[in-house]
Amino acid sequence: MGINPIIIGEKIMKKYARKAYDELKNKGVHVIPPENGWGGHFAISAELYGDGSKGDDFDKKLDYYASPTGDNTIIPEILEKHGLYFEWVNGGVVAVYDN
Repeated sequence: MGINPIIIGEKIMKKYARKAYDELKNKGVHVIPPENGWGGHFAISAELYGDGSKGDDFDKKLDYYASPTGDNTIIPEILEKHGLYFEWVNGGVVAVYDN
């Protein structure tokens, strides 16, 4: 049984990573598509957009200084459900990888 990749731009995202990406995006998390080049399957912005979007809500935005593990958000639980985790690229972006 193989994993069916899904093509996003010029990058290929594995099906389980795409499910996590879609779930996070549907919940309002500021996901960054893989073609933006942050590494991993995709990335997540930890920046405030200031546009009133759901991604600026406390439970959907990572904060390196307040909680570097993201335990105060919905993000780690969703990633773990799909066999993924995140690592900080810098103070404003995390990249998502296989667990």
